[in-house]
Amino acid sequence: MSKKTIMKNFVATLTLLITCITAVTSQSCEELLNAVKNNNKVKVENILKNIHPNCIHDNILQPRSPLGMASSNGNLTIGKALLNAGANVSFRHHNDASALMIAAQNGHYEFSKLLIDQGAYINTKISRDGTPLMSAIKGKNIDLIRLLLRLGANTNVSLAGDGNALILAAQSDNLEILELLVSYAADVDTRTIGDGTALIQASKRGNIVIVKALIKLGADVNKKSHGDGNPLIAASKSNHLEIVKFLVDSGANINVHVLGDETPLIGAAWNGNLSIVKYLIDNGADINMSVRDNYSILSEKRNALKMAKRGNHKEVITYLISKGAN
Repeated sequence: MSKKTIMKNFVATLTLLITCITAVTSQSCEELLNAVKNNNKVKVENILKNIHPNCIHDNILQPRSPLGMASSNGNLTIGKALLNAGANVSFRHHNDASALMIAAQNGHYEFSKLLIDQGAYINTKISRDGTPLMSAIKGKNIDLIRLLLRLGANTNVSLAGDGNALILAAQSDNLEILELLVSYAADVDTRTIGDGTALIQASKRGNIVIVKALIKLGADVNKKSHGDGNPLIAASKSNHLEIVKFLVDSGANINVHVLGDETPLIGAAWNGNLSIVKYLIDNGADINMSVRDNYSILSEKRNALKMAKRGNHKEVITYLISKGAN
């Protein structure tokens, strides 16, 4: 047998051996994940005799690691068993959040505390998942939020597409969390790409209580966020007349324009909201103001009448023309 043939056979055998080992490990990890998912402590402990808990099963089960799955369930007994067997609190599949984030988002205070006591980092940042504090806000467990803040969680971390802690509090319509974050130095005017500011989000959602609270806490009513507009634009486009009035009374610029967005009047006209259109014009909105629809100088120029016609909003069209729109 030639050296070349021997080498080919060796490589083939080694490949088969690796494949078999991987299959056994994957199967065992899948069994462990299922046992954790089903809160089967006895089976978990038996499987842990043969497999290390820092394993991944990349299949339909999510989270894809045993500790991540236990964090989702909040089962302290199983969590402790995994940690005692050597589970790393930072170990995760690259598409999963951290164990602490998973526990926090599910509102599991005791499990989160267990992970923190075992060294879980409270300021981890993961794209599309945020931070443990942001996860806790989603989970709406005020005691866990307080714990993270006391331990030094950063209130001002921003991630494009994920927002920040204050934006999430505004989106959850939770005044208590909002005020708590500000008491721990959250910046009320922090901007995040794709989300704007907390006040923009509250204005878009139509929560007047949160809008008033943010302005009372010092939020800038005219803060712009390219691609996300500003509070008055958001409220006008989202049909929230009460918030439109409050923002104007609080000093909002009625003819504001943000690159990549409309003016408040154009947004209201396009949506066909006659009440907001009338209010804005009565309070000084420029009826014939034209803006481009994006950043390019070649992009379409828009005004209130043009966009009302595009939306086929006949009452708005008639009203605008009666006020001199052209």
